[in-house]
Amino acid sequence: MAGISLRNITKYYGTDLILDNISLDIKDREFFCITGPSGCGKTTLLRIIAGLDNDYSGKVFFDGEDATGLSSAERNIAMVFQDYALYPNMVARENIAFPLRIRKYDQERLSTKLKSTIKQIDIGVDKYLDYLPRQLSAGHQQRVATGRAIIRDDPKVFLLDEPLTNLDAKIRMNTRTYLKKLVTDIKSTTIYVTADSSEALALADRLAVLDMGKFVQADRPFDMYYHPKTTLVAEFFGVLGMNFLQGMVEDGKFIYKEKKFKVPSYLDEETIDDLNGKKAIFGIRPEDIAFSKEPSPESIKAEVKMIQTFPPKANMICAFKGRTINVVAFIKNTSGIKPGDTIYLNITGSNTHLFDHESREAII
Repeated sequence: MAGISLRNITKYYGTDLILDNISLDIKDREFFCITGPSGCGKTTLLRIIAGLDNDYSGKVFFDGEDATGLSSAERNIAMVFQDYALYPNMVARENIAFPLRIRKYDQERLSTKLKSTIKQIDIGVDKYLDYLPRQLSAGHQQRVATGRAIIRDDPKVFLLDEPLTNLDAKIRMNTRTYLKKLVTDIKSTTIYVTADSSEALALADRLAVLDMGKFVQADRPFDMYYHPKTTLVAEFFGVLGMNFLQGMVEDGKFIYKEKKFKVPSYLDEETIDDLNGKKAIFGIRPEDIAFSKEPSPESIKAEVKMIQTFPPKANMICAFKGRTINVVAFIKNTSGIKPGDTIYLNITGSNTHLFDHESREAII
């Protein structure tokens, strides 16, 4: 296996800057996710790590050794592409075994390795192994592609480029669990690219958010979700992203259209004093908002415009002084509330965030 280091990776397509002086360290045997909005350069970066793209500046190191000039084969990587790239004229077992056949493994060694790989990918019914790719479901095609990648002897790095994109929701969830277990079992350094933020949170030991050619945050899933460093990260993670209000900090309070909110409790007095009279962005996640049907001294009045259910929870889309605020709660707690009703939202300083108005970076 291998630890991977990227140093000052810069990539252009024509005059368009795709990757802007990126540096990153990925630990040996770490499951690392690269995520971010579509078109942000995730796949390009993965191809550079794989040795499939050489038109860039910067350095790639595997276990401290410069791999920049090495081909994909010399880097000893295994890769699963988004479209799986299976050979259409080969049945599943032939697709899986192909990397060993071109390396001229003897039949006994090939059979032993094929058997153990099939067991690892847990393809289900043996008959699927004799099906052509067009006869397989997307889920089974994904497992065949994974088997073809991992059948090689101890690849240093396992690279996956949005491998679950073509699967429906239920199969996607099951395959996500399977992939995490597989990577744990094979003890491989894994880099996984996905535009799905929930997928990245569920799978990664650590993850990084790529935007406009730069990493805006690299962290553990817990810290990425609960301690976002920018509004982009705060909005990107979570089913609905974070609610934002733009206003002013005055006398130790955040003010939005004359309504005062407590600033986040993690801010010290000196920081709060420095913010006095400055514009800021106030954020709170939908699931952190308490609500009631009766007002309290510090609650805010909001009108329920719509209710969306995704059992066991529901999202109440509320209007507050010209802004939309999402409030997520268990369905049983929203019983009796309907569009047009008035509810009162209770927002304390314990689960809120404050971001700089210009840079949109977290104020800490």
